Amino acid sequence: MPSSSPSRLNGRKALTATILLAALTAAIPGQAALAADYPTEPPGYHTINPVESVPTEVAKKAGPDHVLFWERAMLQATREAGGIVGPITRAGALMNIAVYDTVNSIYPVGKPYLSRSRELFRRFGALDSAIDYAAYNALKAAFPTVNLDDDLAAALALPSSASAGDRELGKVQGTRIARALIAHRANDGSADTTPYVPNLAPGHWRPTTPGVAPGAPNWGKVKPWVIASSDQFRPAKPGGLETPETLLPSDIYAENLNEVKALGAANSTVRTADQTQIARFWANDLDGTYKPTGQQYDHTLVVLKTYKPKASSFYTAKLFGVLSVALADAAIVAWDSKWNTNFDLWRPQSAVTLADNDYNDKTVGDPNWLPLSSNANGVNFSPPFAAYQSGHSTFGATWAGIMKNWFGTDTMPYKGTTDDPNASGVTRNVVSFSSAAAENAISRVYNGVHYRFDTVAGVAGGQKISAYVWNARPLG
Repeated sequence: MPSSSPSRLNGRKALTATILLAALTAAIPGQAALAADYPTEPPGYHTINPVESVPTEVAKKAGPDHVLFWERAMLQATREAGGIVGPITRAGALMNIAVYDTVNSIYPVGKPYLSRSRELFRRFGALDSAIDYAAYNALKAAFPTVNLDDDLAAALALPSSASAGDRELGKVQGTRIARALIAHRANDGSADTTPYVPNLAPGHWRPTTPGVAPGAPNWGKVKPWVIASSDQFRPAKPGGLETPETLLPSDIYAENLNEVKALGAANSTVRTADQTQIARFWANDLDGTYKPTGQQYDHTLVVLKTYKPKASSFYTAKLFGVLSVALADAAIVAWDSKWNTNFDLWRPQSAVTLADNDYNDKTVGDPNWLPLSSNANGVNFSPPFAAYQSGHSTFGATWAGIMKNWFGTDTMPYKGTTDDPNASGVTRNVVSFSSAAAENAISRVYNGVHYRFDTVAGVAGGQKISAYVWNARPLG
């Protein structure tokens, strides 16, 4: 659990945040800048409260934690929207930072990521409504094709003792804060559709499924949320070999390819039943699932239910806030490694079927080889983006690092769940956050979609990202 004690925010930073929000909201039609509404700061405005503290007004309020309601709504929206994981992590950060900045305006448990509302300060009756409208507006911007009106109506219908005035205040201010964040991220590079032209030389990524486009080839150029740049944690290449052409003839390549060829084949005779379950359990690659990072959010919900069932919205908003920006930056780092260098390594499916042309006498081609990875109809496939580094491994290690730092321990056993249709109803007993990350990583070899060195790079990258984000204290 993060250590926290009453302290004072730097006045200059607070003023900067207020000015920034004023500038952003002034650009929104019909929205007056919050700084103009409240030229003076109320007593205690800069006091940071312990994140585990629960104000009396909140302890007495009716109804569930609306932060958790919207985490589940986000997972459902992800199932409906589908697509590559990068934009999904952006949606998670947009929603969770909008919610955090809103909640933190009412009862500060950290510093604002972007903005604060003086009008919300200690207006505890506005809490649930403010969360609802911040989350709704942020998710609607991130997932424009998903209808979230029913989610908003369901949230607003939850038991509440708030007055009509408090509800309206929450609506107005939650909406303002969400729109300010949306405007702040408007030109972050996430809309870049520059086409990717594959290099069809041996070793470079090529499509494995006809008609499926390269997955988000520009996502590694998106503006990070916390880290300094997308290439800050770019991994060293396997064996120090800087291009696919120099990697293919090497022993390290042959060892890694032969391992995944044996363990990850659809018809493998050496993969155990437990290894197959691990592969299926951690996959969540398919549209209609909550995707790999959705599993990290879901497991966080399980941990909270198991160990912190009475946590306040201030606690959960800050946890999901810091986790969301770490996962969003993890996607940017992984996709930078995949696409922004000349090491756009082909998937094992291409490598095995074309091994007779890889200049390595320690590999043997099998034109009929397929990975274990498959959709609900049993059609085998590889994800449509380069192999190095593994996204799953990066996300899992990033999540584990944030969770260990937040709770102050690695060992918090829980029963993990999955959305993958090939592991429907399967649960796994997770011993620790780091063991979950390790199992997530090796699952990609068992699934036949990654080499072991992809996963090693991903875990190392995730550990660096989580450490950087945690030490940067983006939310205080």
